[in-house]
Amino acid sequence: MNRRTAILSILGSVLILFTGSAFIKFWRLYRRPQLDYLFTKKKLLAELAETIIPRTDTPGAKDVQVEDFIMRMVKDCTEVKSQNRFLSGFKDFEQYTWNTYRKDYMSCVESERIAILTYLENKEKTNSLWRKIRYKLLGDNFIHMLKYYTVVGYCTSEVGATIGMAYDDIPGSFEACIPLTAQQKCWALE
Repeated sequence: MNRRTAILSILGSVLILFTGSAFIKFWRLYRRPQLDYLFTKKKLLAELAETIIPRTDTPGAKDVQVEDFIMRMVKDCTEVKSQNRFLSGFKDFEQYTWNTYRKDYMSCVESERIAILTYLENKEKTNSLWRKIRYKLLGDNFIHMLKYYTVVGYCTSEVGATIGMAYDDIPGSFEACIPLTAQQKCWALE
């Protein structure tokens, strides 16, 4: 065997190993996830949502049971690849919390909770082109789905729409530009 044949066979073997491992990772992304893990973490999900929309003079996310909405949306209305990313991001979030603070999220104080969510959000910030490519190939990430489902669940709940926002069930005529007054709530529309 000469040197050229040996180098080509080594490169071919490395290429086969690399593409094989990439294929296995990609295949794992598209298989059906075990969502039972998410349902066992309902209280933790409620605390995460409460950190995003806390109770003030209006009800918070826990008051409208946004965690049930998030679990239903992830289970029924999310693509398989995004479900897998949500679950892996959720597990990474728990691991990061434990590694950083040596306690679980439920035991953290409010400033630590905000720091954890800020870290997760900053970790996912990249330029828009790379994020679009990653979204198409891998699905949406954990923190964006969590924030989106929390806000949608809160705003579409009865308590969130009527107490948290100004709900007008029979609106009048459409006016495109209305100046806001001080302390005015945002509008909830159907």
